[in-house]
Amino acid sequence: MLVSVCMIVRDEERNIERALQSIPGSYEKIVVDTGSKDATVEIANRNGAIVKYFDWIQDYSAARNYSMSFASGQYILILDADEVLADNTEQQIREFIEASPGKAGTVSVENWIKDEWHTHRSIRLFPNDVSTFYYQGKVHETLCQQGKDVPFESTGVIIHHYGYEEELYQNGGKAQRYIDLYQQSLLENPNDGYMLYQLGKLYFSIGEKERALEALERCLAVNEQSQLYYPVMLVMLGYILKDIGQSKLAEELLEPFTNLYVDCPDLFFLLGLLAMDTGKIGEIKVYFSRAMEIGETRKYSSVKGVGSFRPAYNLGVYYEVTGNREMAIKYYRQSAQHEFPPAVERLKNLKNP
Repeated sequence: MLVSVCMIVRDEERNIERALQSIPGSYEKIVVDTGSKDATVEIANRNGAIVKYFDWIQDYSAARNYSMSFASGQYILILDADEVLADNTEQQIREFIEASPGKAGTVSVENWIKDEWHTHRSIRLFPNDVSTFYYQGKVHETLCQQGKDVPFESTGVIIHHYGYEEELYQNGGKAQRYIDLYQQSLLENPNDGYMLYQLGKLYFSIGEKERALEALERCLAVNEQSQLYYPVMLVMLGYILKDIGQSKLAEELLEPFTNLYVDCPDLFFLLGLLAMDTGKIGEIKVYFSRAMEIGETRKYSSVKGVGSFRPAYNLGVYYEVTGNREMAIKYYRQSAQHEFPPAVERLKNLKNP
């Protein structure tokens, strides 16, 4: 058996069957339950998983490493119960292993949040050698290779994550568990920038903007500009300020970073939106055009479309408002090619006045 899929779960009866059924039939399925009180275990057994049990000790790495100890495949693939593998996963992984034997690989995790796909990169595939590859950190566990950062390449695999939509918004139980762990970690290390970012992101995801703002402002003060999470944190902070009517402040915060994060489309896209709010007409075209030039990114966590159809649509709006119908149609058409509903509608209205 080439690949073992390892999962740690708790009270996931609404999600786990969908996750397990997305796993290729030739893969081993290992489910470690950390204390479910619903039908999670029964569903896992019914779908051909090897089920093991782990007494929860507030430590995600311990649970991950325990699940990996049962893997018999040559490679381990990590999946959560509220995630789904794309249809071409088996082919993508086979091609990756053939091209990069012995290497760890990232996947693109697409998170469905408030009717948008937010994408980030995560190391999920690696050789089954638990003495070399293992997790560290009680929350937002990090894969290590003999205690060091793991070199990686992209597998091309896409994983769809629905947890924010179903779990966090509907009952908040999972959110609170994470918040408690984040707060506990921050008591031990108040200046952990990445943990402050994760706390702010979680608060933002569940609509608690004031608490998100507080966490992200603390993260801003830590000032880890060289870390990959930092520009993503800046953009999130900018959106919160925009949402609470502080677009000018957001603009002043973000503009100095345009020379540092020249390859971050989300930064320039947001600056385009802020320019629309603050009336900087000349900057609107500049920022949206720059986002399109950068294109979609795999480097940073990103909202799908900010390097393509979203700025194209807004450029269409810009040209329509400024009276250039031909250019407006051009950009609406570019956006509509991605089946972006607002662009399709505006294009229809312009063609049939």
